[in-house]
Amino acid sequence: MASQISSQQKSPDILDQEFEQFASEVVDFSSQYAGEIGLSYSAKNLAGASEIYPKYGDFTQACVLRTYGPWWKLAPSYAGQIPRVPSKFVSQDYIDLSFDTPVIPTKIEIYETYNPGAVSRIVACISPEQSGNGDKKLWMTLWSGQPKPVPRRSRIFSPSLALIPYPVKFLRLEFCCTLCDYYTELDAVKLTGKRCSDEYISKIIKILNKERDVLSLDEHQESMSGMMQWLSLGSGSSDPPEGYFSLLPEEVIQKIFSFLDLRTLCKIVSTCKLFQKHAYDPLHFTVVNAQPYWATMSDNGLDSLHSRCKLLRRLSLSWCGNYGHITQDGLNRFLRVCGMMVTDLRLACCKFVDDKVLKTIVECCPKLREIDLHSCPISDWTPLLSVNLTRLNLYRSQIDGDSLKKILSVNHDLEHLNIGCCTFIQNYDEITATLAKHCIHLKSLDCWRAKTLTDVGMLQLSQGCKELQELDIGWCGNIRSGSGCLVKLAKTSGRNLRKLYLTANRTVADQDLKALADNCPNLEQLDILGTGEVKAALVERVLENCTQLKFFDVSFCAAVDFAMLQGLRDQFPNVDIKKSFQ
Repeated sequence: MASQISSQQKSPDILDQEFEQFASEVVDFSSQYAGEIGLSYSAKNLAGASEIYPKYGDFTQACVLRTYGPWWKLAPSYAGQIPRVPSKFVSQDYIDLSFDTPVIPTKIEIYETYNPGAVSRIVACISPEQSGNGDKKLWMTLWSGQPKPVPRRSRIFSPSLALIPYPVKFLRLEFCCTLCDYYTELDAVKLTGKRCSDEYISKIIKILNKERDVLSLDEHQESMSGMMQWLSLGSGSSDPPEGYFSLLPEEVIQKIFSFLDLRTLCKIVSTCKLFQKHAYDPLHFTVVNAQPYWATMSDNGLDSLHSRCKLLRRLSLSWCGNYGHITQDGLNRFLRVCGMMVTDLRLACCKFVDDKVLKTIVECCPKLREIDLHSCPISDWTPLLSVNLTRLNLYRSQIDGDSLKKILSVNHDLEHLNIGCCTFIQNYDEITATLAKHCIHLKSLDCWRAKTLTDVGMLQLSQGCKELQELDIGWCGNIRSGSGCLVKLAKTSGRNLRKLYLTANRTVADQDLKALADNCPNLEQLDILGTGEVKAALVERVLENCTQLKFFDVSFCAAVDFAMLQGLRDQFPNVDIKKSFQ
């Protein structure tokens, strides 16, 4: 495409002067530290001009993602990654940004003001009105990189960008926070580029309409290494007609193909008949992870997999299909053909997953046991009354209390439930009461920012769900520790409890930490951020008694100053003790 357009500097349709602008709107995001109401730590804070830089530290005006470090993958609730992910894809979160003026990008500046280094990819697209492609967006990577530790100071991250010849006003930032020591915080994003004339945009649209398929192949990944080409094609006229691969036992070829990612497995069919035979084997498609290909996965892509996914068991379409690429009918067609044996379905942040799709999922996936519907715009949850789930993720969904109680009452095998930031639930105490009655084998519960959860609900949960290994009640401000609910939790869950987040519960006191220290020897992760009532001796007691502890967040705990913190870190070197600062 670039060859069809004259140089940017020489084109009369492109203005020489570069134009700078900050993001005007946060269009979408996968997670945020904030709740759904208010701007403290909200992803929306990434829009607008810089307000924090060059300061460094924890500021409520920043954009903050929900997770960091390896801790979330070490928790009991971690569902595991669906295999066959390309090594280059490491992203865990994203934020979509729009800008007022389309420009040909020459520079992007990301203002990182706390624990920098999380940006893993920058993707640009042409807005629908420019692409001539209906409501679909065409994406291209401007920069990508593996995460690596960087100095802990504020910075403006501005990597070298791939040159593209068309104007954009929409960006996606992807993040991998695995190596971040604490929550990463972002202040602003500035896009610099050259404006162009309407005639130039019209020219671009014509070329895009001809070369849309080429542009959609964002990553120019090699299908095979040089060795695989040599083995398959041979090196001379006396070689076997289908290459040296044909001399290998079929079991060996199958094993080699099992290491290929989805895109390579689909592209390799054009190599030779032998490869085509193995690449179409349904045994290679029992597990399909399309998340790394969110920018290109479409109805056509799903249709092309129909004949290969007859034995499909685990499917991830998380992040896929938004902005018109996958329709309800497209997914419905796929599930009617390939859903019969699916047990694990992940649809996080799939905006096309609505009531109609959920109904089809339940009808076509009778063996479904795990489903991720976080941030999906569903209003009718009745179909979930017909399934028996062990894992249900409803983070930032529109689930309401009455619907959830009905679902929980028929899902007696439920082990993992995420209902964080579900603002349509008016009474979380009723939810915990239902869990205590019907889901006694519950192992993990995420009630992040459940404002209506009180100590009454906590006492009910402790009495009924005694197998709890993980509980997140961070920012649940109506839980009164003085009621004894946390002491009760420590005594009933006892040896099972491995992760407990009490973030920003201002009433947590000495008796609570004492109960944890005396009853929870297997505790691995504990967060008491913002607790002002506990004494230093009790913090130390937890560290002494909970010998399995690996993570301990004491940020904004008045009893633990930075001098004491260093002493604790020296005394307990196997525990990663966190303390944020402003």
